[in-house]
Amino acid sequence: MLSESSLQKLQQLIQRIVEAETDDFIELAKLVGFDPLKDFAGAKLIGAELRAAQLVGADLIASNLIRANLINANLSQANLTEADLTEANLTNAILDNAILTNANLTGAKLSSARLLHAKLPEATLTRAQLNHTNCRRANLIGAQLNRIQARGAMFSHADLRRANLTSADLTGASLYGANLSDASLALANLSHTNLDGATLLRTQFAENEGLTKAKIWELKQRGAIFERG
Repeated sequence: MLSESSLQKLQQLIQRIVEAETDDFIELAKLVGFDPLKDFAGAKLIGAELRAAQLVGADLIASNLIRANLINANLSQANLTEADLTEANLTNAILDNAILTNANLTGAKLSSARLLHAKLPEATLTRAQLNHTNCRRANLIGAQLNRIQARGAMFSHADLRRANLTSADLTGASLYGANLSDASLALANLSHTNLDGATLLRTQFAENEGLTKAKIWELKQRGAIFERG
C-alpha cells in the first residue's frame, strides 16, 4: 500500500501529465522525470506513439514495442536486443548500427527504413515489409526472413549466412556482395534480383521465379544448390 507521501507524488505526476500541452510520449516521459534513452529497457510500450522520436543510442533491451508507431524515428545505435517489435511501424526509421540481436520483428513495417551496419543476428522478421529498405552491410546471420516483402531492398555486402529467406519477395532487390552461405532462398521471387558477387556456398534454391536456365547454371558454379521441385 502506498504511503501518503508516495500517493501525493503519484497524484502530482498524474496532474503534470493531465495538464501537459502535448501528447508526445517522449516529452511526457521527460515531464515526469524519465530519461527515454536509459529508463525504457524492459518497458511495456505496446502501441506507443513514438513517431519521429529521437532515440539515438537508447537502451531498449527486452522492451515490448508491439504495434508501436516508430515512423521516421531515429534509433541509430539503439540497443534493442530481444525487443518485441511485432507489427511495429518503422517506416522511414533510421536504425544505423542498431543492435537487434534476437529481436522479434514479425510483421513489422520497415519499408524505406535504413539499417546500415545494423546487427540483427537470429532476429525474426517473418512477413515483415522491407520494400526499398537499406540493409547494406547489416548482420543478418541466422535471421528469419521468410515471406518478407523486400522489393527494391538493398542488402549489398550484408551477412546473411544461415538466413532463412524462404518465399521472400526479392523482386528488384540487390544482394550484391552479400554472404549467403548456408542460407535458404527456396521459393523466393528473384525477378531482377542482383546476386552479382554474392557468396553462395551451399545456398539452397528451389522453384525460384525470375531465374533463367543460364542463371541457374551460373549460380551452381558458384556453389549454389538447386533442389528439384
